[in-house]
Amino acid sequence: MDAAQISSGIVEHSRQARLSGTSPELWRKRLETLIAAQPEVSGPIRVQDVKPVAEAAGGSNGTLLFRASYRADGQLVEKAFVLRFLPTSGLFHHYDVKEQFDLQRSLESTSVPVASQVWLDEKGKYLERPGYVMERVEGTSSPMAWMTSGIIHDASPSDRRKMSLAYLSALADIHAVDWKALGLDWLEERATGTRPIERETNWYWDALVWSKNAEYIRMFEPIRNWLIANEPDDMEIVLCHGDANYGNYLFKGSTVTAVLDWEMSFLGTRECDVAFMYIGDQILLDGVPVPEGCLSYEERKAEYEQMTGHKLQHLAYFELFVAYRLGIINVLAMNHFPPEVLESFGPVMRRGPAICRARAEALGVELN
Repeated sequence: MDAAQISSGIVEHSRQARLSGTSPELWRKRLETLIAAQPEVSGPIRVQDVKPVAEAAGGSNGTLLFRASYRADGQLVEKAFVLRFLPTSGLFHHYDVKEQFDLQRSLESTSVPVASQVWLDEKGKYLERPGYVMERVEGTSSPMAWMTSGIIHDASPSDRRKMSLAYLSALADIHAVDWKALGLDWLEERATGTRPIERETNWYWDALVWSKNAEYIRMFEPIRNWLIANEPDDMEIVLCHGDANYGNYLFKGSTVTAVLDWEMSFLGTRECDVAFMYIGDQILLDGVPVPEGCLSYEERKAEYEQMTGHKLQHLAYFELFVAYRLGIINVLAMNHFPPEVLESFGPVMRRGPAICRARAEALGVELN
């Protein structure tokens, strides 16, 4: 099974888990109920074309596309929307749709390209699941196996380079956000700890403990302790996207039209996002050649530094931190999928913890 088949298979099984027990017709009725409850809306209300997202989308949440028509303040509105909702059985121990809604709404006033947030059903009063609706943004994202198929793979070498640079530019815009002025200091309460990497390390530790996977709890515990004890001093704290892979960046041509999937966002350092795709690609795409025109990791680091004037620091530390996060996500996925799925995808999911272990050993971490 090649990387493209693994990528599409993981997404398809995730989608089935998110949508189990429901149907497009059921969601159509729920969405009409949500829209009808909005004070500015009057009838007639029509929701149609309810469908799952394409293969490129991730699987840690429930996501549906739909079109709706209604009257708002007396004017006819006909738009395409996206629904994101809390899954019945989620990948993570904590999933707060209000946090995602509020974060993206705050970013609408910045240079970060995000979808306009429209309606929030925080408690699931109308959708029967907590969720929110945003406007659909025109664009296409890549599958997880971006080197082997999809919009970047199919582009010309010159366009691939432009897309790589546009992705980095979007990252730079995220990191330039004045998160305090936007009132995003609530992210400091994401997990216990007094320092940003300590908090995020603990967030993933809490997720791992929640998984009850004793084997990997033993393996990751000394890595967690080492990351907390060796967190670099005097690092600039920035807003991190947290899931900075090409699949979460919508492209129209070579322009990024929207950054998606903010549930893993946190306050950290620039290095956390810059190193993210490098480690992620090792898990799924190890040994696959980078398509001509796409920036290598070394080139991405150099271009990012030139764009921002910021010298990336302590990369060995932050690469381990990213490997720790992604390794734990792989463990959560192993717990999340049924045995018949793990027969096919288990070797890939076990690669994340193995990469984390190897990096930790290279830095002298004493493992159990």
